[in-house]
Amino acid sequence: MTDKIVPVALRLWLFFLFAFLLVGYEVVPSVVFGAIAGLAGGAVNAWWSTPGGEPTEVSSGTFDKLGERFQVGSQRFDRLKKRFPILGLLGRRDQRYSRSRR
Repeated sequence: MTDKIVPVALRLWLFFLFAFLLVGYEVVPSVVFGAIAGLAGGAVNAWWSTPGGEPTEVSSGTFDKLGERFQVGSQRFDRLKKRFPILGLLGRRDQRYSRSRR
């Protein structure tokens, strides 16, 4: 990956170095900002030119684990509500509205 980043990063660094100098920045900020821009541009170029693609199949295992984690979390909250009754104020109530909205 480095062999894809470095040549483009050097070219972009020189380009941005001279661009910042022409705009009126001093030498040290031009060098630093040019280096940052060069590294960022080199990384984007390497990412853009690297072959790859979308995954062909999505595993549902991740989503199943996430659902289990939420269920476990709600069970923990129920246990905590039993231990600390004040936490009942934080949870949802069974009735959304205690009186009619009319």
